[in-house]
Parts: sequence; structure tokens; C-alpha cells
Amino acid sequence: MKITGLALSAIVLFLGIYTLVTDNYSVMPYFQLFVGLLFLFLGLIQFRENHKVLGIFLLVASAFTLYGSVA
Repeated sequence: MKITGLALSAIVLFLGIYTLVTDNYSVMPYFQLFVGLLFLFLGLIQFRENHKVLGIFLLVASAFTLYGSVA
């Protein structure tokens, strides 16, 4: 689980820095997709640790972000 979280975080960080440095916004849909997946992953972790309110918040944020990146 830690490797998946670190990989998703590294991808989001790389895409964010790449967008800021190059002003190339064509990678924004991928950035939003990976942010949504990161929120989903973090929400599932919070549910496992019995932090239900934070887990629900992250899952709703994930659904919103994934919908925005796909649509």
C-alpha cells in the first residue's frame, strides 16, 4: 500500500511541477486523473483506519475529480 501511495504522489508531484515549469497545460487531464486516483487511494486508507468522515470526504472529492478529468 505504501508503494502505491508513493508512486501516485510522485506522479502527481512530477506532473504538477512539469506543468508549472513549462506552462504546458496539455497534461492537465492526466494530472487530474492521478489526483483523483490519489484521493481514492487515500480515502480507502482512511476507511481502513476507521476515520469514516475523512474517508467519505476523500471519496467524494475523488469522484468529483475523476468525473471532471474524464468528462
